Amino acid sequence: MVSIGKEKLSFYEQNGFVRFEQALSQDLLARLRDLSVRLEDSAKADLANGALRNQYFLSTESEEPKLFRYNDLLFDDPELVLALLASPTMMAICEQMVGLGCVPMQLDLVYKYPHPHPHIAWHHGAPHPRNYPYLNVGVYLDDADLDDGCLRYVPDTQHEVLDIYELSSQYGWDIPGVVQQPAKAGDILVQDMMILHSSEPKRSEGPRRTIYIELRPVEGIAESAMQTAQWAELRKQWMAHVIKAADPQDVPVGWLEYYGEPEHDLPTLVTMIEEKRESPIPAVWSHRNVEHPDYPTPADLR
Repeated sequence: MVSIGKEKLSFYEQNGFVRFEQALSQDLLARLRDLSVRLEDSAKADLANGALRNQYFLSTESEEPKLFRYNDLLFDDPELVLALLASPTMMAICEQMVGLGCVPMQLDLVYKYPHPHPHIAWHHGAPHPRNYPYLNVGVYLDDADLDDGCLRYVPDTQHEVLDIYELSSQYGWDIPGVVQQPAKAGDILVQDMMILHSSEPKRSEGPRRTIYIELRPVEGIAESAMQTAQWAELRKQWMAHVIKAADPQDVPVGWLEYYGEPEHDLPTLVTMIEEKRESPIPAVWSHRNVEHPDYPTPADLR
C-alpha cells in the first residue's frame, strides 16, 4: 500500500490541493493516452458523419474542430478505467483522503488546445455541506507548464462560495494569493471539489489531456441528497469491481468486507450505470459576464 505521508496530507488540508508526482506507471499512462486519441478520432468521425452524441463536446473556435470534453470513460473502456482506479496511488488516495465508503462518481476526460479553444474561468466545483470529503482528482496525460494554462488556485478557498464576479472583475486571473500549479504527464493532482480555481488559455501547440475523477463517500452523497440511493449503490458496485481489480496489497483492511463481491458482472453494471443517469451538483461560476482587460482572454491574445 502506498503511503501518502503526513506532509502531503497536511499541505492538502491547509491549501485545498496537492500534487503526486509520477503517480502512474508508464504502461498505464501509454494506454490512457492511446484511449484519448481513439476517443477524439471517434468524435471527429461522428462530426463528419453528422451523428454527434451528447457524451462529448467539440470546440469549433478555430478552423479545425477539437475535442474539449469526453464524459463517462467507463462506457468506452471499462477494464482500463478499473486499471486506473485500482492503481496504487489511486487506491491510497481513496483510503487516506476519502476513507471507507469512497466511490467514484464520475470519470471524464478534458482536452485543452491552444487559444482560441476554451479556457476555464474562475469557479467553485459542486457546493456541498462539507461534512465528508469530496475530491476532484486530475490524472495528467500531458505536461501542464507554468504560464501555459496550467491550473490556478486560490489556496484555502474551499470552505465557502465567494463572489466570483467581484473577484474576477477586480483582479482577472491574478486574484490575491493565486498560485499556478504545473504538472507533468503521469502526475496526479488532487483538489478539494470546492476550491476556487481556473485555467488560462493554453499557448503552446498540441493537446493537454487530463482525466478528472470525482471521489466521495456514499454518506456524503446521501447527505447532499442530489442523487438517489440507487445511483450511489451502483457506484458502490463500481468500487467493488475496482477492489477486485487491485493488487491485494493495495486494498485497505476491511474494504473487501465493506464493498463485498460485485453483484453484477462488469458489462452488466456498466449498462446499469449508463441507464441510471442523474444530474451532478452544478459548479458555481460568475453570475455575470466579467469585463477586464486581461480576463478571460489576455490582451495579447485578443
